[in-house]
Amino acid sequence: MPKVGMPEIRKPQLIEAAIKAIDKYGFSGATVSVIGKKAGVSPAIINHYFGGKDGLFEETMKSLIHEFFEVLSDEVMKSKDKPAKDKVMAIVKAGFSQSQTHPQVVKAWMGFWASAMHTPSLFRLQRVYSKRLQSALVHVLKTEFPVAQARDVAFTVAAMIDGMWLQGSLAGGIHKETSAKLIQDYLDLVMPDRGYRPH
Repeated sequence: MPKVGMPEIRKPQLIEAAIKAIDKYGFSGATVSVIGKKAGVSPAIINHYFGGKDGLFEETMKSLIHEFFEVLSDEVMKSKDKPAKDKVMAIVKAGFSQSQTHPQVVKAWMGFWASAMHTPSLFRLQRVYSKRLQSALVHVLKTEFPVAQARDVAFTVAAMIDGMWLQGSLAGGIHKETSAKLIQDYLDLVMPDRGYRPH
């Protein structure tokens, strides 16, 4: 967490610089020096306010996660009067939104997931993200299934979203429409009575 006193106008600048550095050099190559140069600030500023690279990366991922759940909230709000399957697909749509599938952002997410296995602060952040996504899906699905089954379906949908991300990023780009269609096909199998098709 950045220290008190960090100018709010500078924090987005440093986050953007971190994303660009990760895009070009990866998590390991995106040093404080490189990020500072891209942001036009001294590395000492980053070290002072964020405690180094890991602190800035944590703040960067918090920003991307916050943005994701803002998109998710907007999509769910648009589908509030629709059937449950539409609401689940609204959550899926958030996962494949334009802001979240920008190539630079995809690399940041992939680096974050890899680093979370070795960095406790990033691991905790990953757990928060996963639990919030799971909770959002279960909240919708428990209107159609017993709670235990809703959790299983939610887990599968979340795993499919992550899997489409992984496959797409390794293949050079996430195919949003195809990915969403495959998840929809799964929902059609477990929720066959609604006959859902996206509009």
